[in-house]
Amino acid sequence: MLRHLIPFSMKRFFTLIVAGILFIMFSSFLRFFQTGVTITADMPDVIEAGTEITVNVAIRKGKLTGFARFQQELPAGFTAKPVNSYFADFSFQEQKVTLLWINIPENDEIGISYKIIANERLTGKIELQGRFSWIENNIDRKSTDLQPQMLAINPSPNVPVDRQIDVNDYAKIASMEAEAASGQTIALRQQPVWMEEDRFFLVTLLINKDAAQKYAKIEENVPAGFIAADLDSKGGIFSFNNNIAKFIWMDMPPEPYFTVTYKLIPRGDQRAVKIDGVFMFMVNNRTFNTPIIERGETLAGLTRTQLNGILRELDVKIEEQPELLIADKPTPTPPPQNVPEQQKPSEVQQSGRTGATQSGNTNYLLTPEPGIRYRVQVAAGHKEINIPRYFRNYRLTNTVLKEEHEGWIKYTVDPSFSEYKDARDLRVFISNNSKIKDAFVTAYNEGRRITVQEALMATNQKYVR
Repeated sequence: MLRHLIPFSMKRFFTLIVAGILFIMFSSFLRFFQTGVTITADMPDVIEAGTEITVNVAIRKGKLTGFARFQQELPAGFTAKPVNSYFADFSFQEQKVTLLWINIPENDEIGISYKIIANERLTGKIELQGRFSWIENNIDRKSTDLQPQMLAINPSPNVPVDRQIDVNDYAKIASMEAEAASGQTIALRQQPVWMEEDRFFLVTLLINKDAAQKYAKIEENVPAGFIAADLDSKGGIFSFNNNIAKFIWMDMPPEPYFTVTYKLIPRGDQRAVKIDGVFMFMVNNRTFNTPIIERGETLAGLTRTQLNGILRELDVKIEEQPELLIADKPTPTPPPQNVPEQQKPSEVQQSGRTGATQSGNTNYLLTPEPGIRYRVQVAAGHKEINIPRYFRNYRLTNTVLKEEHEGWIKYTVDPSFSEYKDARDLRVFISNNSKIKDAFVTAYNEGRRITVQEALMATNQKYVR
C-alpha cells in the first residue's frame, strides 16, 4: 500500500510545482502587458537641406496612465514643428522636441508626428535618438529609448559648395558668423533738428558698419504729412514712397562709419516728428536687421572714441532674416506727375514670348528677345524662391520671370515693351496696385542688359515722366 502512495504523492507534488511556475509566468506576462512600453519611429532616411520630413512615432504603452513625456534632441541647424501631438503640449526649445502629457490618454497605443526642417546650408549625416519617459505607480520614473536611426542630409542645389556646412560643425560656424555679423554693426538717428530758416527737419543717420560691406538698406517710416528728400546719401540710392524713406547700397561706403542725411518737409505746420527705422545688411550672404536707435547727441563729426562710448551704452538687438529680396541699383527716375489711368497688366499687349505662365511646370526663365526691349524689375536676391507663392503675397498678378545677372537672381515681369513709356506706365501700375513700391524700368539689347539711357539713345526715344 505504501508502495502505491509514494508515486501518487510525488506526482501531485510535481503537478503543484508546474502549476506554480505557470502562474508566475502568466503573472509576469500580465504585468508586462499592463505596463510594458515600446516605441518605434517611422521616418525617411534622407533629407535635402532646406526641406522638411515627417517623423511618425508609435508608442505602445499598454495600460499606462498619468505623467509621460517623449523627447528627441536635434543637432544645431534643425528646427521642428508639430503635426499630431495627440493631446500633448508640443515644444521645441534648446534643440529638443518635447511632447508632454500631464495625463496621457488611456489608449493602449498612441501615435504622434512632427516635422523636422534642415537648414539649407547643411550636409553630412546624423544619428537621431529619442526617449519616452513615464512615472509608474506615482513613484518610479522609468523610460525606454527609441532605436537610433541614421539620417543623411543631401546638400541643397541652391547653395554653393563653399557655403555648405557639415552638420557636426554647424553650431560653431553659425555662432562665429552671427558674432561677426552682430559685432558693432549699428545704426543711430540724431533727433530731427528743425531748420527754421529753410522750414524743414534735418535728419542725420550714423551707420557703424563693422562686418557689413556689400548690400545694405535703410528704411525710415515717417509720419503722414511730410515729404522726404535726399541731402547726402553717401553713394546710395534714395527714394521716398508711401511715407517710407529708403537708402540702398549695393556696395557700402569704404569708411568704417559714416553719416547720411535727408530732410523732412512738412505739408502743414507740424513741429514734431516721430520716425521708426530699420537698418538691413548682409554678411556672408546672410541678411540681418537692427532697429535704428534715436539719440540726442550730434552725430556728424563724432570721433571714434566718442562713438565707442555710445556703443558701450547700447544693448542692440540684431536679428537674422531668412530671406530678403531687393531691387538692385535702378536708373534714378523722377516720380510721374499727372499720370493718366493705366491699363491693367492683363490688358496690355503681350510681348509675344511664350512658355512662361504662372501655372504648370516651368522654371520661369527669361527668354532673350530680339531688338531693344524695356521691362519692369520688381526684385533681386541671391537665393531661389517659389515665384508664384512669393509674389502672390505682394498682390502681384503679372507673370514673373527670373534671370542671372552679375551674381544676382533678378526678377522682372511680363510683358516687355519696345517703348519706354509703356514700361514706365506698367511700373506706375504695379506701384499703385501691389505691395511692391520700388520697381523700376530696365532695358535690354538682344537679350543683354544695357542702361535705360543707352536704350533711349539707340531708339531715339525721349524720357517721359
